[in-house]
Amino acid sequence: MDQTTLFDYAAPSGAELEPPSSSQAISTVRYELRPSLIAMVQENPFLGEGEENPYTHLHDFEQLCSCIHIQGMRRVTLKWKLFPFSLMGKARWWYSHYVGSVDGEWKKLQAKFCLTYFPISCVARLHREILNFKQEEKESLGAAWARITDLASSGLDLAITEPTLMQYFYLSLRQSSTQFLDLVSKGAFLHLPISEGRVVLATILDNTPYTMTIVMPLRKTKPLGRKPHQLTLQ
Repeated sequence: MDQTTLFDYAAPSGAELEPPSSSQAISTVRYELRPSLIAMVQENPFLGEGEENPYTHLHDFEQLCSCIHIQGMRRVTLKWKLFPFSLMGKARWWYSHYVGSVDGEWKKLQAKFCLTYFPISCVARLHREILNFKQEEKESLGAAWARITDLASSGLDLAITEPTLMQYFYLSLRQSSTQFLDLVSKGAFLHLPISEGRVVLATILDNTPYTMTIVMPLRKTKPLGRKPHQLTLQ
């Protein structure tokens, strides 16, 4: 007969306190996530507040993970193990409540994270910002191109092709800017092949000094504090 009391059932078991395991098996007998590695991940935390972009956070996180190798552990398992250390505040609370619903699958956790902090309404707003893009009054041609490309590359696939983005950009410019763009194109910019149009815009951007008129509303996460180096952990 089971002699476990109701009071005993109130105490959490050790298994309930352990984080969920990855769906990918680990072939090594022993491994260690060193404190220095965890500290490196924690340098760029995602808080789940304001206009933080989950795609930007994941890009920085995966870039860091790509520089790390643990013998016997797949890269996707490494991401699963390290990801919670990159979260703080409300985002860490979200992780604790929803990580059990993804069956140890990194891709499912990644998708749920992005959809939570960048829902469909934000995707629609980003589409509208690009469709309604206009060059600012005192914004240089290069700064305007940097701003619209930053919007288009915020992390998620907006299904806006490069030729379409170039057309939107050209039509959004002030008259003086379109005239200059046609001039440097030695004709009509919209009649250039895609490759040549890309070169023209890249040249303009390369010759544009940094200016605060480049607005990046979706990039609120801090840059990595240091350049990651290749790490091999045994």
